[in-house]
Amino acid sequence: MIMSGLVTLTTDFGTKDPYAGIIRGMVYTTNLNAKIIDITHDIPPHDVVSAAFTIVRAYEFFPTGTVHIAIVDPKVGSKRKNIAVKTDRYIFIGPDNGIFSLVLGDDDAIEIREIVNPTFLQDKISSTFHGRDIYAPCAGHLSAGRDFSEIGPVLNRLKKLVYPQPEQNGNILKGEIVSIDSFGNLISNISIHAFNTFAGKRKIEVSFAAERFRKIMDHYSQAQKGTPLVLFGASGYLEISMNEGNAASYFMTSIGSTVTVRRS
Repeated sequence: MIMSGLVTLTTDFGTKDPYAGIIRGMVYTTNLNAKIIDITHDIPPHDVVSAAFTIVRAYEFFPTGTVHIAIVDPKVGSKRKNIAVKTDRYIFIGPDNGIFSLVLGDDDAIEIREIVNPTFLQDKISSTFHGRDIYAPCAGHLSAGRDFSEIGPVLNRLKKLVYPQPEQNGNILKGEIVSIDSFGNLISNISIHAFNTFAGKRKIEVSFAAERFRKIMDHYSQAQKGTPLVLFGASGYLEISMNEGNAASYFMTSIGSTVTVRRS
C-alpha cells in the first residue's frame, strides 16, 4: 500500500481545550508533509460506541493509504493495548477497546500490531494522553512511509465492541437510535440492507415515539416544513428526521430510543 500522507482524527476532545491541536502538532512533528483532516472532535465523552459508528460512516471516503486515528479512550493508562491495524486500503490507530469493531466488519484486518517501538513514540509517555505520545507520532511516521512491521509485535485478535444490533421477531424489526447529528436527525442502527432483507416487497410501517410512518421518503423536502419523516440518510441507515426542523428536539428523545419496523 502506497501511503497518501493523509491522517484523519476522530476524538471526543472537543475544541475548547488544546488537546486536538496538540495531536495535530505531534503528527506534523514526525511528518511535516502530512495532511490532516478532522472527521470530528465532538464524539460524546467516553462514548466508544458513538465513535465506532462515526468511523464506519466516514473512513471509506478517503484515499487508499490514509491513516485514521481514533481516540475515545476512557481506560487510557490501563492495561488495554495501543494498536495499529492494517487493511488492504487503510491503517487505523487507537486504543484496543473495540473502537474499530464496525470498520473491521467491512474491511478486514490484514495485520494487527501493538505500538511499542520507542522510535515511533514520544520519549516520555503520559499515562493520561496516549493520543499525544503514542498515536500521533506513530501516525506521523506511518504516513511518511515507515514500515508498518516496525511498530511492534503482531496481535492475533482485537477487543470486540458490544454494539446494538437490530432484532427481528416475526414481522417486527426493532432497532434503536445510535447517533444524533448536529441537525437533530435521529440515526438508527437499521441499515438499508437489513431493512430491505426484512421488508422485501411487503408494506411496512415505521414507529417511533407516537408517530407512525408508512412511507420511506427519498429526501427531506418530500415532507412539509416542520413535519417529521423517515428516510435513509447518506450513510445508509434509517433516520427519523424533520424537514427544516430538529427531530431530536421535537421528539425530546435520546440515544437508545426504540425504532420499530412492522411488515404486513
